[in-house]
This record gives sequence, C-alpha cells and structure tokens, in this order.
Amino acid sequence: MDDSESNREKCIEDQLKLGLDFPSYPQLTEMGPQFLGEIVKYGSGIQLEKTRYKMSSKKIEYEGPPIGLEPFFWTKKYLQNKGLAETVHLKVPITGPFTLASYIEIKTGVFPFNSAAADLDIVRQVADILAKSCEEASKNANMISIDEPILSVLVGTRTTFGYKEEDIINVLNAFKESCKGRIVGTHICGRISPKLVDILLDTEFDYLSHEFCDIPQNMKVYSPEKVKKKEKTLSVGCVSTKNPRIESVDEILGVMKQFREYSDSVIFTPDCGFRKLLVGNLTKDEAYEISLRKIRNMVEALGKFRASF
Repeated sequence: MDDSESNREKCIEDQLKLGLDFPSYPQLTEMGPQFLGEIVKYGSGIQLEKTRYKMSSKKIEYEGPPIGLEPFFWTKKYLQNKGLAETVHLKVPITGPFTLASYIEIKTGVFPFNSAAADLDIVRQVADILAKSCEEASKNANMISIDEPILSVLVGTRTTFGYKEEDIINVLNAFKESCKGRIVGTHICGRISPKLVDILLDTEFDYLSHEFCDIPQNMKVYSPEKVKKKEKTLSVGCVSTKNPRIESVDEILGVMKQFREYSDSVIFTPDCGFRKLLVGNLTKDEAYEISLRKIRNMVEALGKFRASF
C-alpha cells in the first residue's frame, strides 16, 4: 500500500481485527530509505544520488534524533487516541545495521562488495546510530525486530568479507542491551546456512525469524534441542509472502504441526513482508486483500494448533 494517513489507519485496524498477538506499525515505505532518509537529511556525510546512497568518507557524522521511527510514533499516537495503547502489544521493525549498510555505496564494483556492508567499522557506526532508535522504541514497544535480510547473503558456509563470528554476534548483541528488557529478535529471510544458525543461537536475541513456507529447506537447519538449550524462540514463517495462492487453514496447520516438538519455543508469522505479492499482475488492493486472507487463515490455524496440545 502507498504510505498515507488513511492507509496507515486501515493497516493497523485490519491487524487488530485479525487478532494478531503482536501487530506491527504500518511499514509502508522501503526498509532502507525509512531509516537512511533522516541520516541524509541531517548532513551526516551520506548523500542520496538518484537511487543509491553514497558515502565519501569513512565516518558518519550524525547528531540528529533517533532515525526511522516516524511510523512507530504515528501508530503509538493513533493507539493512544483510541484508548488502546495499554492493551495492544506493538511490534516495531527496525532495519538492522548490516542491511542498512548494504544500501550505502562506498566504491565501484558489484553488490554487496561495493557497499558499506563490506566495512565492519561502518557497520558498527550504523549500529550505534540504530541503538538510539531501539532505546527510544523500547519505551513503548512490546517486541522489537532487527530485520537483517542481508545476513543470509553474507553468511554461508563461511562469512563474507572476513567477518569473524564474534564480530557479527557483538554487533547484534548490542541491540538487546539497548532495547531495555523488551522482547528482541531478528528476521532474516532467504536460505539460512548452518553457520548462520550457530551464530544466531549464540546471540542474546529472544527469537529468530525466517522463511519456512517458501524455503522449506530452512526447516532442517534448526533442532528443537538446540533452540531450547539456547533459550531461544523460533519464529516460523508459515504462509508464503510471494505466492498469491491463499493457503487453507489445514495447510497452514500442517506446517505448524511440523514444529510441535518446539512446544512453547515457537511462534508463527508470515514468511516475510507482503510486498513481493506485487511482482505479478495484481493491483495493490488485490495484493493487500490476499495478504489479509492469508493472515486470517494463519490466525485460525494457530487457534487449532494451540487446541491440539
């Protein structure tokens, strides 16, 4: 949906009607520009040139307010005006530092080797800026998601750019501390490698979220024993966010039942954001309606899943 006042209202109201335990603020803009736009605005040394962010120095000079939170502030105010601020458990997506750095071009070449994601020092600078957003969001959010889709690209059988595992863990762990005791996790879409699983299990995150419906191979990389031992919750994507076909309640329930052994260490979500439904010939209104029907069936399937214990 286009980012407008009326669409934001529709988005949050529809989530509430569907009965989600943790509805998200309406994230109706691109996940990179939502956060980088404010860094550019305050003259930090990062410029937007056509469609790419570019950085001419090795230091980001940012002294502005917490970035990327305008949709969250809007949602908080909306819920307050409705008298729902104390009853709705709001989820706040925050684009992570590795992914945000991948939007910034620092040299010529091919992606992601030409991006700031190849420079751990810049990634850490971005992380320091984002930590202020996490701290601010934690004052009212119930759940915070550090969205890092680029990590499934950077971590395969080995880590790209010579990153050590502890480098990645330390960057991610800083967010748990800045979120002041809130539920904090990460969403990483794409194929998840065993090495990335080991890294994520060693972080202090509360939950780990991935695509499982569109990428069933991901079902094999975790074990309930390891997840429980590390005191993590696995967040399982159980409806496709790419395929417009609407999964039946029983089909979704079938995916959920494959994770029965995780007992209370599992939660369920759509695979990812629904923007990729627009790849086909669907209009925005048609794609939006499909996303609602998918979520509605997911919520109904979850009710049956819970009742089966």
